Amino acid sequence: MDQALLKLSPSSAGDFKSCPQLFKYRAIDGLVEPVSPAVARGSLVHAVLEHLFQEQKELRTPERADELLDALWKELREGEGGRPPSMTVEDEQQWLRSSRSLLRNYFKVEDPRVLEVTRLEWWVEYEIADLHLRGIIDRLEERPDGSWILTDYKTGRVPGENREMAAFFGLSFYALVCWRAFGVIPKEIRLVYLSDPSVLTLNPHERKLIAFERQMLALGDAIRRAVDRDDWRPRPSPLCMGCSFQAHCPAWTNTANHPSMGRLPPR
Repeated sequence: MDQALLKLSPSSAGDFKSCPQLFKYRAIDGLVEPVSPAVARGSLVHAVLEHLFQEQKELRTPERADELLDALWKELREGEGGRPPSMTVEDEQQWLRSSRSLLRNYFKVEDPRVLEVTRLEWWVEYEIADLHLRGIIDRLEERPDGSWILTDYKTGRVPGENREMAAFFGLSFYALVCWRAFGVIPKEIRLVYLSDPSVLTLNPHERKLIAFERQMLALGDAIRRAVDRDDWRPRPSPLCMGCSFQAHCPAWTNTANHPSMGRLPPR
């Protein structure tokens, strides 16, 4: 890792917050993860929505989304890492049906034919102190009054009420970058959930973004301490059950040979 400039995206920052050992496996060791059906579905649905908004407004229909799904999957499934290795032919058909369902749900919460989109899959970055904050925003709308709306699509489950603020971590990250890099605090950040169609919104303001910036600086300090001390303490949680690195993780040393136990190791 570059000691002069620590590079963080919302996903890598979230990895360290949830489990430093996971961050190490991904960001330090660069271990390869197999593509899961859920990750592949999310990537495909995002790609369909990106291409849908590149169409003329009147063509942004559910039927066109279905056509794009078929065309993009045909292209992606043949590429490296496109088709999950564990997916059978029967699994693939069910998986495609679930992808179509997510896209149908999208049209229940928005009409893309009336939206003016400024940028899609927008790469943004900003250096603050010794941190390089960077990543890709799904969608930006710049309103006539100059205000910005940031939107992120989610194919997972809608968070419970006590987890809503945590769900906005990624978009808060991008709101901070937009403010520092372009001098614009987004008027609204939006999470569009497709599994149970709904939209969560939040209005950032300067005080919240300053607090978030301090959080990022503290997170950077914590990562550097972990690097210096080679101290990557695993943080067992229910998320371990879906982790690709469970067989490598020291927290699972005594249970790795007993996956049927279905319980977490002691903290």
